[in-house]
Amino acid sequence: MTNKQRTIIFILLGTIVSIVLTLVILILLILVGSLLLKERIVNFLPLVLMLAIFLSLFVYQKLTIFVVRKWNLEDKLDPLFKSKKRHKPRD
Repeated sequence: MTNKQRTIIFILLGTIVSIVLTLVILILLILVGSLLLKERIVNFLPLVLMLAIFLSLFVYQKLTIFVVRKWNLEDKLDPLFKSKKRHKPRD
């Protein structure tokens, strides 16, 4: 299996995880909001949706970095964006 194929599989699985993560966070925020705000939660649904998307993106980014580092996937995946600068590896 080539690096490009592994990268595509990683992105597809990551997309599924991201969608599920967004839905879980959205449901949790709606439940908490309905307990705290009772009937007024309807007024805050757009804010709750934006917050759920933001939180899921943040968690997904941290989770992706953790998975790539934990299983040493840096050399097994193609870089999505090629940088002209060489960055020092983080400790």
